[in-house]
Amino acid sequence: MGRFRKLFRREPTRQELYLQLARGLNIERGYQSWIETWEEYGPTRTSAASVPLTVLLAGSESDDGYWGRAAREQGFHIVITSEFSTRWGFKECLPDTLKIARDYIAVLRPSDRLGKTALQRLSAAVAAAPDAPVIFGDEDQIDANGRRYAPWFKPDFGDDLFLCQNGFGRAVFFKKTALQGLTLPSAAGSDEGIYAAALEATIASGHDPLHCPGILVHVGGDPAVSPRARVLHLAGSTRRQLVEGFVARRASLVGAKVEGPDPHGFLRLRHPLPDPPPLVSIVIPTRDRKDLLEACIDSLDRATSYRNKEVIVLDNDSEEPATKAYFAALAQRPDVRIVSAPGPFNYPRLINLGASHARGEFLMTLNNDIEAFEPDWLNELVSQASRPEVGLVGCLLLYPDRSVQHAGVIVGLSGVAGHMYADAAPDDPGYAGRIHVTQDLSAVTGACQLMRRALFERLGGLERAALGGRLQRHRFLPAGARSGPAHHLHAARAAAASPLGKPRFGHQDGAPRQLHVGARIHARALGARHVRRPVLQSQPVTVGQARAPGNCAAPSHLQEGLDQAAHP
Repeated sequence: MGRFRKLFRREPTRQELYLQLARGLNIERGYQSWIETWEEYGPTRTSAASVPLTVLLAGSESDDGYWGRAAREQGFHIVITSEFSTRWGFKECLPDTLKIARDYIAVLRPSDRLGKTALQRLSAAVAAAPDAPVIFGDEDQIDANGRRYAPWFKPDFGDDLFLCQNGFGRAVFFKKTALQGLTLPSAAGSDEGIYAAALEATIASGHDPLHCPGILVHVGGDPAVSPRARVLHLAGSTRRQLVEGFVARRASLVGAKVEGPDPHGFLRLRHPLPDPPPLVSIVIPTRDRKDLLEACIDSLDRATSYRNKEVIVLDNDSEEPATKAYFAALAQRPDVRIVSAPGPFNYPRLINLGASHARGEFLMTLNNDIEAFEPDWLNELVSQASRPEVGLVGCLLLYPDRSVQHAGVIVGLSGVAGHMYADAAPDDPGYAGRIHVTQDLSAVTGACQLMRRALFERLGGLERAALGGRLQRHRFLPAGARSGPAHHLHAARAAAASPLGKPRFGHQDGAPRQLHVGARIHARALGARHVRRPVLQSQPVTVGQARAPGNCAAPSHLQEGLDQAAHP
């Protein structure tokens, strides 16, 4: 019977495979396939690398002679120190290490292993950016039997993500000169010392850490003890002290406050609101569905603490008497305007029309099926969108059962774009904890996004091409990415259905499902000076026969407009 079930088991569709990939499901099976299929495309280890490296090994457990053999074969040096303790740690062993170390230093444990092309990749990174004080790479874990698991493919450095969690991990290589003269915590263990040194070196040098893509380190582990990527391996209470010191001296984070850790172990950065808070114009397209629109606007009144806002309702040929009566009541309010927008539904046309009536410094597009449930959600959006390096801001959208509808958009998923972690359970942290933290992304959904109105106008608004509703909402986002990041805020959460009561892409049962917005901000759209900055791992990943690129460029026909927007 078991064979019978297996023979006739329904195979997942290509779309389901893509969504599984984005949500981090079946990651171990997919990772073994990735190792076999894609890792061989990296640089080959034909000779000793040219980077002068010293590996500081902290700990006394046996390594079966691995490090001695690896050092002889690959040409790096080893410094062995006693197990870090409450009296002896990273800071205490650093002075003697610096006296004998080569130009670059890594701090590892005897059970760790270097990736087979780690030094070749590191050499290339050093050649490309010789002044980088800190170079960090991707990592996975390896058990006592040599089986690799829990891959952690990291994005380029970004304040929110790397400060809310331990974004560096252990695959970190320091320039020797960057470690000299740093103020570090006493008796810090390996991971605390690495994290502290990376933050301190960033402040001291004025240069952000450099990401070197590729698995550089296999961290010794046990699947029963550490089954997931090690983003929370360093306790939140320990990280908070280090992050507070970093934030206090980081020019781009002036006024930010550190909160947490939350029950999941993540920290949170609260960025300051402008004083006075700017006017936000909220544009809501709708056609009838008074029930949805009324709930949406009621939540803006009742469940939103941000007060300096106006609502622009775009009436796309509503016919129901109840809707018209509701419009008449709304029209009596000084903070609400009803704008007639007849004709076939075209999302870009409607949004552009709404923007032309907006008076606010900031422009928000909001679907009529969104309901706010955390009072500070709009405060979070505005505080992030006010940062000069940020373009678009979006938020975590949840269904009423608190499963995920939107936690950011991957450009290139399913050949176009797709939502990350769609339908993930309320307690699912997502890949490497990404559902729970604020981060830079390639795009966010137009169902709930905020940006400066001046930027919207510089970009020329939304394109009015004859695209399906789903594509109409996403097409503008790569353009915004050239003028600031699409920032996904874990702190701004919401709930929604669909603008005209139609089912959203990916839900084939035809039943609209309301979404809720709270206050976890989840995405910015990348800054003009960081156009090529990957926000997801750039290497292709394969699950079954479905191949999904981690980061895709904006369509070529947008290039000229994007460059003009990024450099007005």
